[in-house]
Amino acid sequence: METLAQDLKAAVQTLTEDTRFCHALAYVKDRLPETIRDQKELTLIEAPTGHEEKKARRYMQMLEEAGLTDVVMDEHFNVFGKVTGSANSGKSVLLEGHLDTVFSFGDVKEIREDEEGRLHCPGICDDTRALAANLAVLRALKDAGLKPVHDIYFAGTVREEGLGGMQGMAWVLDELKEKTELLATLSIDGPSGETFYANATGIVDWEVTFEGPGGHAWTACERPSAIHAAALAIAEMTKIKVPTDPKTTFTVSLIEGGQAIHGIAQKATFKINARSNSQEELNRLDDEFIRAFEAGAEAENPKDSCSGRISVTYRKILDVPAGSQPDNARIIQLTKLATLAVGREPNFLPGGCTNTNMAIARNIPAVTLGRGGEEYGTHTLNEWFNPKDVFCCEQKSLILLGVIAGIEGTLKPLGETL
Repeated sequence: METLAQDLKAAVQTLTEDTRFCHALAYVKDRLPETIRDQKELTLIEAPTGHEEKKARRYMQMLEEAGLTDVVMDEHFNVFGKVTGSANSGKSVLLEGHLDTVFSFGDVKEIREDEEGRLHCPGICDDTRALAANLAVLRALKDAGLKPVHDIYFAGTVREEGLGGMQGMAWVLDELKEKTELLATLSIDGPSGETFYANATGIVDWEVTFEGPGGHAWTACERPSAIHAAALAIAEMTKIKVPTDPKTTFTVSLIEGGQAIHGIAQKATFKINARSNSQEELNRLDDEFIRAFEAGAEAENPKDSCSGRISVTYRKILDVPAGSQPDNARIIQLTKLATLAVGREPNFLPGGCTNTNMAIARNIPAVTLGRGGEEYGTHTLNEWFNPKDVFCCEQKSLILLGVIAGIEGTLKPLGETL
């Protein structure tokens, strides 16, 4: 049987036995239809990565209407504000979800409800559900008259998906650094009411381009080929060994090149996706990749320079840091206790690439909670969400916020101990 910290157990018990706090827990359950209404409205405001402004402006209004103060929108269209704590301590905890989706403009047309009550629409889960859930948490705190000891920040972040690379979260953390001491961050992303992530799988994407003189496939046959050089580099990369623990992977995911079927390729480009639960392994892969890129060009280049040469250029187009927290970290223990307190069995998954990566990279205790219920087809046009009993997500968030920030008159904050 896993041993969890007694002070964290006692704190969760204190909150779940407190009359006012129980009112907040009941609020998010009873007002679930209102939360789903917000989720539907926000889903229909399309927000491809890099185009979040319209959704951000509406979310800003909703946060203000729910009672959040000092709400700001930064130059990137991140939106954040705070519930001011009673201690004026300059310390805080952040609860966030991301505004962007993976879909293009025109993909979102309508929300269809099926006979089982499931809501079908691209983006209905990832991550619009988080935005609505966090609004419900804010309203519950206000309705129950709960005042935190430390500040609580709420945020909608941009550029989480794809090549956005969690940049929105990085910007928010850097901006808040000037305003407050963040004790922890809580993100809502991923499926189910049991699952959570508290470690960071790093991602590096490379774009590699080979260029040469090209020429006629017959009459200029002595000239080097950009495609051949790219293929030689890729063949060299296949010799790279990666560990299974920490899990590390890479693949050449895209390749294109050439200008004519009867021509020697003047240009070839490929892209690589590499991932690892270890930053050290990602750094090693970077070095191995560069060696392979250079080797591919050199192997294709002729000894006689008169026929022209292949050049290679390469750049990172995405660089998301990897990191980890100990399996017995107090933020992980607290998340397990909060999950148990709402009647779910915690499922702590290894790795994970979410906005939590950016907090872990800054040595801030962090966790990403699942959105609360059954869902299917995220990142596809067949995405659907079942709203049945998803309020456990909001309830877990309330408990975590309460323990970390403290509740005036009920519980002293434990955020400093994480």
